[in-house]
Parts: sequence; structure tokens; C-alpha cells
Amino acid sequence: MTSTRHYQPWAMVLAMGAAATVALADKPSFTGSWKLNLQKSQLTGQTFTFEKTASGTLHFDSLGFGYDFNPDGKEYPLPDGSAAVVRAPDATTWDSTFTMGGKVTMTIHSTVQGDSQTSVMRLTKPDGTVVEQTSTATRVSGGPGFLGKWKSTEVKGTPTTMVITMKGKEGVTVDYPEFKQVCKGKFDGKDHTVTQAGVASKIAFAFERSGTDAFKMTTKLQGKPIFVDVFTLSADGNTLTDEGNGVSANEPVKAIFERQ
Repeated sequence: MTSTRHYQPWAMVLAMGAAATVALADKPSFTGSWKLNLQKSQLTGQTFTFEKTASGTLHFDSLGFGYDFNPDGKEYPLPDGSAAVVRAPDATTWDSTFTMGGKVTMTIHSTVQGDSQTSVMRLTKPDGTVVEQTSTATRVSGGPGFLGKWKSTEVKGTPTTMVITMKGKEGVTVDYPEFKQVCKGKFDGKDHTVTQAGVASKIAFAFERSGTDAFKMTTKLQGKPIFVDVFTLSADGNTLTDEGNGVSANEPVKAIFERQ
């Protein structure tokens, strides 16, 4: 089962967009609404695992975002402060519901057939519109069923968005409407808490300048860096390129955002 927030499996999308500095008045700005272009992006190649622990529970991990659970319809805590309920109507299907503070943030319908896994993620925009993305993965090792190591091979569907608002020379707010996530921060290299569905999570973003047309953003889970993004604004200000990679594994991805 995988999710693509905007490209991470089940890990709630570790690398989110951010913003950069305000330069001269005639320079393009990071401020605005941005839409992910799935066709131009390269969002595959990242790995994730489902393993059975000594206690009999299952353990999920992707780039350092890991937790235990069982597909038994019970609620299990996630390390970012959210929770997951996974149900298995049969041996090849998992239906997962993710919540934060009791509010549903995402659902995922996952199926496995041999060494192929397909996951359909559904998100709801503030206006009630449903966003749906389908991701596929191929088994690298292990088994049977969902157990083993998987590698993402395709992401398609409705593009997600992000909204960046610059405030003065240092302030920045990043809003991911579909994921109900907001981070208000500064370009000071310090941790700034990400809220989801209005609740403070255990995820933080640290923003750093990288010239006038680029910036670095480090995603941290409970204070530990797990993903690094470098965002670059095109000369005409209409394209934002996000080159991201995990801290624990070299599995780079590239997301292309277009100004709306």
C-alpha cells in the first residue's frame, strides 16, 4: 500500500514543498499557488517495506518513517502524531484510513497480485472535491502477500497543489490543501512545526536560503532529519523544481510544479 504525498509511500509524503527568499521587485517570486505536474515529474524508485515483527505485528518503514500495525481494524499510532486503521477484507486487499486529531486526512485502497502492488490514495480538498492518485510498486524481495521490500514504479492521477506565501524578508507559510498541512516558518535553519488538520504534528520543516532562486528544506521527524529537498525557481518564475532525497537511502526524486 502506498501513498504519494507527493511521492512517498505510506509515509505521508515526507518531502513537501516550501518557499524561498524575496529578491528584487522585478525578480520572480515563490509566492503563489503551485500544481504538481505528474507527467513531467520523476517520482518513482523509492523503496518501502512491510515486515512481521517478533511479536507478530507488522512493521512499515520508508526512509526512516516507520511504525507497527496490524490489518485488524484497530487504531495504531504513527510517529508523526497521526493514526492509522487498516482493514483486510481478504488476503490481497488492505483498506487504510489515516487521521489526525480524529479527522480523516487520507484513505488508501491497496491490492497485491503476485509481485505487483497497486494503491489508490484519496484526499479531499477544502471545497469537498476528491483527489485520487494511483501508485504501483514491484516487489524487490520477500513475501508472501504484502510482506517484503517494494519499489515504486508509477504514479498517476489528479495532481496535488501547494500554496506559498512570503512574509517580509524571512517569513514563509507553506500550505498543502489536499493533505490539510500547513507550516509557518522562517529562513533561519530552525525547526518549524507542521500542523495537519489544525493539530500540531511531530513533523517539522527547516528552511535555508540557497541564493535568490533556490532554497533547501529539511524534513524532520521528532527532531531527526529524514528527507532533504532543494527547490529551484525557473527564470520566468512559472516552474518550481523540487529535487528530493532521503537521508537514510539514496533514492532521489524530482517533482515539477507549475504556477497557477
